[in-house]
Amino acid sequence: MKPIKMKPRKRSVNSRLSVKLVAGLQKFLITAAPYIISLVVIGVFFGGVIAYALNSSAFALQEVQILNIGTLTPDQSFKFCELTPGENVITLDLVNVQQMIKRKHPEFKEVLVRRVLPNRVEVLLKRRTPVAQVVYSPRYVQIDKDLVILPGSSPIPFKNLAIIQGALVPNEGLFVGVSIQDPNTKKAMKLTELIKQSNLLRNHHLTKIDIGDPKNLVLFVDSDIEIRIGNSHLIERFKILDQTLKTIVLDRSKIRYIDLRFDDVVVGPR
Repeated sequence: MKPIKMKPRKRSVNSRLSVKLVAGLQKFLITAAPYIISLVVIGVFFGGVIAYALNSSAFALQEVQILNIGTLTPDQSFKFCELTPGENVITLDLVNVQQMIKRKHPEFKEVLVRRVLPNRVEVLLKRRTPVAQVVYSPRYVQIDKDLVILPGSSPIPFKNLAIIQGALVPNEGLFVGVSIQDPNTKKAMKLTELIKQSNLLRNHHLTKIDIGDPKNLVLFVDSDIEIRIGNSHLIERFKILDQTLKTIVLDRSKIRYIDLRFDDVVVGPR
Protein backbone atom coordinates (compact mmCIF):
# COMPACT_ATOMS: atom_id res chain seq x y z
CA MET A 1 0.00 0.00 0.00
CA LYS A 2 1.08 3.47 -0.75
CA PRO A 3 1.39 5.73 2.28
CA ILE A 4 -1.35 8.33 2.63
CA LYS A 5 -0.08 11.89 2.58
CA MET A 6 -1.74 14.25 5.09
CA LYS A 7 -2.15 17.88 4.19
CA PRO A 8 -0.88 20.28 6.93
CA ARG A 9 -3.64 22.04 8.83
CA LYS A 10 -3.93 25.79 8.49
CA ARG A 11 -4.14 27.75 11.70
CA SER A 12 -7.43 29.49 12.12
CA VAL A 13 -7.67 33.27 12.43
CA ASN A 14 -8.99 32.88 15.97
CA SER A 15 -5.98 30.85 17.03
CA ARG A 16 -3.55 33.43 15.71
CA LEU A 17 -5.46 36.19 17.55
CA SER A 18 -5.41 34.19 20.79
CA VAL A 19 -1.67 33.73 20.59
CA LYS A 20 -1.13 37.44 19.97
CA LEU A 21 -3.48 38.33 22.84
CA VAL A 22 -1.67 36.04 25.27
CA ALA A 23 1.70 37.39 24.18
CA GLY A 24 0.51 40.97 24.59
CA LEU A 25 -0.90 40.23 28.02
CA GLN A 26 2.36 38.63 29.14
CA LYS A 27 4.32 41.62 27.89
CA PHE A 28 1.95 44.00 29.72
CA LEU A 29 2.24 42.06 32.98
CA ILE A 30 6.02 42.03 32.77
CA THR A 31 6.11 45.78 32.11
CA ALA A 32 3.45 46.69 34.70
CA ALA A 33 4.62 44.30 37.42
CA PRO A 34 6.76 46.89 39.28
CA TYR A 35 3.85 49.34 39.35
CA ILE A 36 1.36 46.73 40.51
CA ILE A 37 3.71 45.60 43.25
CA SER A 38 4.24 49.23 44.30
CA LEU A 39 0.48 49.83 44.50
CA VAL A 40 0.00 46.69 46.57
CA VAL A 41 2.77 47.75 48.96
CA ILE A 42 1.33 51.26 49.27
CA GLY A 43 -2.15 49.85 49.87
CA VAL A 44 -0.86 47.52 52.58
CA PHE A 45 1.10 50.38 54.15
CA PHE A 46 -1.86 52.77 54.29
CA GLY A 47 -4.13 49.98 55.45
CA GLY A 48 -1.75 49.40 58.33
CA VAL A 49 -1.62 53.12 59.11
CA ILE A 50 -5.42 53.35 59.16
CA ALA A 51 -5.71 50.24 61.32
CA TYR A 52 -3.17 51.73 63.72
CA ALA A 53 -4.98 55.10 63.82
CA LEU A 54 -8.32 53.45 64.53
CA ASN A 55 -7.00 51.35 67.37
CA SER A 56 -4.23 53.46 68.87
CA SER A 57 -4.78 55.34 72.11
CA ALA A 58 -2.66 58.15 70.64
CA PHE A 59 -5.77 59.32 68.73
CA ALA A 60 -8.13 59.19 71.71
CA LEU A 61 -9.85 62.54 72.20
CA GLN A 62 -8.38 64.37 75.19
CA GLU A 63 -9.22 68.05 74.62
CA VAL A 64 -11.99 70.18 73.11
CA GLN A 65 -11.02 73.79 72.57
CA ILE A 66 -13.82 76.29 71.93
CA LEU A 67 -12.77 79.68 70.59
CA ASN A 68 -14.60 83.02 70.88
CA ILE A 69 -16.95 81.98 73.66
CA GLY A 70 -15.02 82.83 76.82
CA THR A 71 -13.52 80.44 79.33
CA LEU A 72 -15.08 76.99 79.67
CA THR A 73 -13.97 74.11 81.86
CA PRO A 74 -12.96 70.88 80.09
CA ASP A 75 -16.23 69.24 81.16
CA GLN A 76 -18.25 72.20 79.81
CA SER A 77 -16.38 72.09 76.51
CA PHE A 78 -17.10 68.38 76.00
CA LYS A 79 -20.74 68.87 76.96
CA PHE A 80 -21.10 71.86 74.62
CA CYS A 81 -20.09 69.63 71.69
CA GLU A 82 -21.75 66.47 73.03
CA LEU A 83 -18.43 64.63 72.81
CA THR A 84 -16.89 62.08 75.15
CA PRO A 85 -13.24 61.88 76.25
CA GLY A 86 -11.51 58.92 74.67
CA GLU A 87 -13.47 58.89 71.42
CA ASN A 88 -11.33 58.26 68.36
CA VAL A 89 -10.53 61.60 66.74
CA ILE A 90 -10.17 60.01 63.29
CA THR A 91 -13.70 58.57 63.22
CA LEU A 92 -15.52 61.60 64.68
CA ASP A 93 -18.35 62.91 62.50
CA LEU A 94 -17.43 66.60 62.60
CA VAL A 95 -20.26 67.62 60.27
CA ASN A 96 -22.77 66.15 62.71
CA VAL A 97 -21.10 67.99 65.62
CA GLN A 98 -21.23 71.24 63.67
CA GLN A 99 -24.90 70.85 62.79
CA MET A 100 -25.77 69.99 66.39
CA ILE A 101 -24.08 73.17 67.69
CA LYS A 102 -25.89 75.32 65.11
CA ARG A 103 -29.20 73.71 66.04
CA LYS A 104 -28.77 74.13 69.79
CA HIS A 105 -27.02 77.50 69.68
CA PRO A 106 -28.59 79.61 66.91
CA GLU A 107 -26.99 82.72 68.44
CA PHE A 108 -23.84 81.74 66.54
CA LYS A 109 -23.88 82.76 62.90
CA GLU A 110 -20.92 80.58 61.91
CA VAL A 111 -19.65 77.32 63.40
CA LEU A 112 -16.50 75.55 62.24
CA VAL A 113 -15.39 72.24 63.83
CA ARG A 114 -12.04 70.72 62.96
CA ARG A 115 -9.81 67.91 64.25
CA VAL A 116 -6.29 68.72 65.38
CA LEU A 117 -4.25 65.53 65.42
CA PRO A 118 -3.48 63.58 67.39
CA ASN A 119 -6.08 64.13 70.12
CA ARG A 120 -7.82 67.52 69.98
CA VAL A 121 -10.94 69.09 68.47
CA GLU A 122 -11.23 72.83 67.87
CA VAL A 123 -14.52 74.71 67.54
CA LEU A 124 -14.46 78.20 66.05
CA LEU A 125 -17.58 80.28 66.70
CA LYS A 126 -18.77 83.59 65.32
CA ARG A 127 -21.57 85.27 67.23
CA ARG A 128 -24.46 87.11 65.65
CA THR A 129 -24.18 90.83 66.30
CA PRO A 130 -27.24 92.70 67.62
CA VAL A 131 -28.09 95.68 65.42
CA ALA A 132 -31.56 96.57 66.76
CA GLN A 133 -34.09 95.62 69.41
CA VAL A 134 -37.79 94.88 69.12
CA VAL A 135 -40.17 95.71 71.94
CA TYR A 136 -42.70 92.97 72.65
CA SER A 137 -44.33 94.40 75.74
CA PRO A 138 -43.06 94.14 78.38
CA ARG A 139 -39.70 92.85 77.07
CA TYR A 140 -37.05 94.18 74.72
CA VAL A 141 -35.51 91.53 72.45
CA GLN A 142 -32.24 91.90 70.54
CA ILE A 143 -32.06 90.89 66.86
CA ASP A 144 -29.28 90.74 64.30
CA LYS A 145 -29.35 92.03 60.71
CA ASP A 146 -31.04 88.78 59.60
CA LEU A 147 -33.84 89.43 62.14
CA VAL A 148 -32.83 86.39 64.21
CA ILE A 149 -33.77 86.65 67.89
CA LEU A 150 -30.67 86.61 70.10
CA PRO A 151 -30.25 85.40 73.70
CA GLY A 152 -31.16 87.74 76.51
CA SER A 153 -34.15 90.04 76.84
CA SER A 154 -34.72 92.97 79.15
CA PRO A 155 -37.61 94.88 80.73
CA ILE A 156 -35.76 98.09 79.81
CA PRO A 157 -34.22 99.10 76.46
CA PHE A 158 -30.68 98.03 75.63
CA LYS A 159 -28.28 100.93 75.18
CA ASN A 160 -27.17 102.09 71.72
CA LEU A 161 -29.65 99.94 69.80
CA ALA A 162 -32.54 101.40 67.81
CA ILE A 163 -35.96 100.22 69.00
CA ILE A 164 -38.54 98.76 66.63
CA GLN A 165 -41.97 99.33 68.12
CA GLY A 166 -45.32 97.92 67.00
CA ALA A 167 -44.02 94.61 65.57
CA LEU A 168 -46.18 91.50 65.49
CA VAL A 169 -45.11 88.57 67.67
CA PRO A 170 -43.75 85.73 65.46
CA ASN A 171 -45.96 82.67 65.13
CA GLU A 172 -43.07 80.54 66.41
CA GLY A 173 -42.87 82.60 69.60
CA LEU A 174 -40.05 84.68 71.05
CA PHE A 175 -37.45 81.94 71.23
CA VAL A 176 -33.76 82.33 70.58
CA GLY A 177 -33.00 81.53 66.94
CA VAL A 178 -36.47 82.37 65.61
CA SER A 179 -36.25 84.42 62.40
CA ILE A 180 -38.79 87.26 62.31
CA GLN A 181 -40.73 87.24 59.03
CA ASP A 182 -43.09 90.19 59.61
CA PRO A 183 -42.73 92.42 56.49
CA ASN A 184 -43.08 95.65 58.48
CA THR A 185 -40.30 94.61 60.85
CA LYS A 186 -38.16 93.77 57.82
CA LYS A 187 -38.84 97.23 56.41
CA ALA A 188 -37.89 98.83 59.72
CA MET A 189 -34.60 96.91 59.71
CA LYS A 190 -33.83 98.08 56.17
CA LEU A 191 -34.52 101.67 57.22
CA THR A 192 -32.20 101.28 60.20
CA GLU A 193 -29.39 99.99 57.99
CA LEU A 194 -29.97 102.67 55.35
CA ILE A 195 -29.86 105.48 57.92
CA LYS A 196 -26.67 104.10 59.43
CA GLN A 197 -24.89 103.56 56.12
CA SER A 198 -25.83 106.96 54.68
CA ASN A 199 -25.08 108.89 57.89
CA LEU A 200 -28.38 110.64 57.22
CA LEU A 201 -28.86 111.85 60.78
CA ARG A 202 -25.27 113.05 61.05
CA ASN A 203 -24.47 113.44 64.75
CA HIS A 204 -28.00 112.61 65.87
CA HIS A 205 -29.19 109.26 67.20
CA LEU A 206 -31.98 107.10 65.79
CA THR A 207 -33.86 106.10 68.92
CA LYS A 208 -36.90 104.28 67.62
CA ILE A 209 -38.94 103.28 64.56
CA ASP A 210 -42.67 102.99 65.17
CA ILE A 211 -44.35 100.57 62.74
CA GLY A 212 -47.60 100.29 64.71
CA ASP A 213 -49.41 101.98 61.82
CA PRO A 214 -47.84 100.42 58.70
CA LYS A 215 -49.12 103.26 56.52
CA ASN A 216 -47.50 105.93 58.68
CA LEU A 217 -44.03 104.95 59.79
CA VAL A 218 -42.44 107.29 62.31
CA LEU A 219 -38.78 107.70 63.22
CA PHE A 220 -37.82 109.04 66.63
CA VAL A 221 -34.53 110.92 66.75
CA ASP A 222 -32.72 111.94 69.93
CA SER A 223 -35.48 110.28 71.98
CA ASP A 224 -38.48 112.42 71.10
CA ILE A 225 -38.15 114.28 67.79
CA GLU A 226 -40.62 112.63 65.40
CA ILE A 227 -39.86 112.27 61.71
CA ARG A 228 -43.02 111.18 59.93
CA ILE A 229 -42.19 109.40 56.67
CA GLY A 230 -45.38 107.51 55.73
CA ASN A 231 -44.95 104.23 53.86
CA SER A 232 -44.07 105.00 50.25
CA HIS A 233 -41.32 106.72 48.25
CA LEU A 234 -39.07 106.35 51.28
CA ILE A 235 -35.80 106.89 49.40
CA GLU A 236 -37.09 110.15 47.96
CA ARG A 237 -38.30 111.25 51.37
CA PHE A 238 -34.92 110.48 52.90
CA LYS A 239 -33.33 112.71 50.26
CA ILE A 240 -35.75 115.48 51.23
CA LEU A 241 -34.90 114.91 54.89
CA ASP A 242 -31.21 115.18 54.05
CA GLN A 243 -31.77 118.56 52.41
CA THR A 244 -33.97 119.69 55.30
CA LEU A 245 -31.33 118.82 57.90
CA LYS A 246 -28.86 121.01 56.03
CA THR A 247 -31.05 124.06 56.65
CA ILE A 248 -32.33 123.49 60.18
CA VAL A 249 -30.83 122.41 63.48
CA LEU A 250 -32.42 119.39 65.17
CA ASP A 251 -32.97 121.02 68.54
CA ARG A 252 -35.24 118.84 70.65
CA SER A 253 -36.16 121.83 72.80
CA LYS A 254 -37.58 123.63 69.75
CA ILE A 255 -38.67 120.97 67.25
CA ARG A 256 -41.37 118.40 68.01
CA TYR A 257 -41.68 116.76 64.59
CA ILE A 258 -40.76 116.90 60.90
CA ASP A 259 -43.46 115.66 58.54
CA LEU A 260 -42.29 114.46 55.11
CA ARG A 261 -45.59 113.02 53.89
CA PHE A 262 -46.71 116.11 51.99
CA ASP A 263 -45.39 118.15 49.08
CA ASP A 264 -43.98 120.70 51.49
CA VAL A 265 -41.98 119.68 54.54
CA VAL A 266 -43.77 120.55 57.76
CA VAL A 267 -41.69 121.35 60.84
CA GLY A 268 -43.74 121.32 64.02
CA PRO A 269 -42.46 123.45 66.92
CA ARG A 270 -42.81 122.54 70.57
